[in-house]
Amino acid sequence: MIKPILLTLIIPLTAWSSSWDYYNDPYRMNHKFESLYEKLPLKGKIENSRKGWPAHHWANNVGGIAHRWSSGNPQNFSYRPYALFELRRLDSNLIDELSPAEKYDIYTGNYSYPLTTTVLKNLSPYENDWHGICHGVAPASLNHEEPQTVTLINRDGIEIKFYSSDVAALLSYFYAEVSNSHTVLIGSRCNQESLESSSHDVACDDINPGSFHIILTNRLGREGEGFIADTDRFSEVWNHVAVDYVINERSEEPVTQSSSPGTFKRIRLETLVTYAAEIAPKFQSVIGTENAEYAQNTYEYILDLNHEGNVIGGEWVSEVRPDFVWTQGKSSYMKEWYALNEIYRPIP
Repeated sequence: MIKPILLTLIIPLTAWSSSWDYYNDPYRMNHKFESLYEKLPLKGKIENSRKGWPAHHWANNVGGIAHRWSSGNPQNFSYRPYALFELRRLDSNLIDELSPAEKYDIYTGNYSYPLTTTVLKNLSPYENDWHGICHGVAPASLNHEEPQTVTLINRDGIEIKFYSSDVAALLSYFYAEVSNSHTVLIGSRCNQESLESSSHDVACDDINPGSFHIILTNRLGREGEGFIADTDRFSEVWNHVAVDYVINERSEEPVTQSSSPGTFKRIRLETLVTYAAEIAPKFQSVIGTENAEYAQNTYEYILDLNHEGNVIGGEWVSEVRPDFVWTQGKSSYMKEWYALNEIYRPIP
């Protein structure tokens, strides 16, 4: 299901230069990115359709990946994990209802529940509901095909069913809290609540649209690879994988004082970007089903082109735009996370 986000607010163009600075330089992501406007595709999508899957962000205020999401009585922050002798007598349906963290601890034979304990110790029921691990969900979704549901037996003979969302939660936590794989962020985080904040944070000018356009059209258009965007331009952070885009060329605009130095031509674009959406946890994988939900943002911006036709900057027209974009490389599961190699199985 596609859930469109209607964007109708327009802000006036600012007076500052529209060329990018170091933090917005798209070539920090890949120095081989193409910049010649005519070579940048007007549409593109993620090549591997089993990546960029919609997923849950595992909110901190309900216990993150220690949340018993499939239970009718999750007892957030108050439940007592089962000892081995209890698990041996427990109905399999009740084991199925345990949290992703508990299931991982049980599968690895750690009945002191180190993962579950660590997660709950570091979270609070008083946090904002948007606080979670979307910064782990997004790179997991970017780098791995969606996990399928698996049933495994641990060394003590305990059968554990890992639902698709259980495995996704573990992958996401690993990328959020453990992985040190190479990460590149373009743009800066805005910490203001709104445009009406008393002092202006330059980070709230958001990623330069010229930089965004180069990343979008190279990653999705030329390479068939997704990337991650914080789709909320203000203090909240909502990381989502971009999986598709379509560009509509609107008009040619006059060069102004705020144009990037060296601008020869300006083009106004309307760009529709599709992102993997935030969804509730699911028992089975969602790719290719009606449970796979996506969100669409329409961005309007002006690109600055130099005499050779290369994109050298730009200015936003639409008020809603990405705050920053980033990528994180794929990680291997080692040491106490080695069991993920057995638990994670991609959808066929």
